[in-house]
Amino acid sequence: MIDPKILVTGATGLIGMPLLARLRAQGVEAHGVSRTASGPFSHVADLSSASDVEELMAQVEPTTIVHLVGGTHGDERLLHELNARTLTNVMHAAARRSRCPMVIALGSAAEYGEPPDGVASESSPTKPVSAYGRSKLQATSLARAFSDSNGVPLSVVRPFNIVSPRLPADSALGNLRRQLLQQTGPHRVVRCGRIDVVRDFVPLDFVVDVLAAIALVQDPPPVLNVCSGTGIVLADVLDAMATQIGATVDVEPVPELIAIPAPLRIVGDPRLLGELGLSCEPTPDSLARVLLGPER
Repeated sequence: MIDPKILVTGATGLIGMPLLARLRAQGVEAHGVSRTASGPFSHVADLSSASDVEELMAQVEPTTIVHLVGGTHGDERLLHELNARTLTNVMHAAARRSRCPMVIALGSAAEYGEPPDGVASESSPTKPVSAYGRSKLQATSLARAFSDSNGVPLSVVRPFNIVSPRLPADSALGNLRRQLLQQTGPHRVVRCGRIDVVRDFVPLDFVVDVLAAIALVQDPPPVLNVCSGTGIVLADVLDAMATQIGATVDVEPVPELIAIPAPLRIVGDPRLLGELGLSCEPTPDSLARVLLGPER
């Protein structure tokens, strides 16, 4: 059996950094690639360039690629470039290797849109309501079609709402966290979009656990939701953060943010994840502790 050699794209990102650290701690030869990578087993490449990807594959010869590169904001054209083009280049380069690597592509729960009953399994219809969701679905659909036609092994991993103190400020949770911690005193005000939405929140560490496990599985599922199966109201997470910092919070709705298309409720079906021995059980309090964690 060939020893695993894993290539992680987006190695300096939210998921890439801890995933590389986890794999290396397990004794796996894990290479990272980004636009600014440095150090041993690190590579610099622009994955929107097919020639850069070809050169990278020839240099590393990975057995598995965990593709994390992508974008969350921008117009349809930019999101296609960031999400669909980079994954397409990886799939094409993988197909041309004499030893074709497994590709694990990071999808998103946004690909499902708003399921009729609010619960999304791996077989649920994909009807995204946002430009980001549409771009991720386009990326994974193109990759799956190419996989079927060219024999490149592919697993699409779809995280639900990731929770981390490193979330960008333009994300809903990152925005709430930033505003709370920029203020002092027992009373604070946050300006935001809807907080009555129900989401399946998953801590970043759990997402890393799943990706690290799947990267070492010989035949991972074609699609895998990374979820808890628990629906939590965003307002409850905000209240839990406020409680933990000893403050009360007033919410001022921002019409432009409220107008952004988003499902009222989306929760993942964790049954397939459970069959792999992976699960998490978040609560508003535990999520608040993660958000307010050591980087506060």
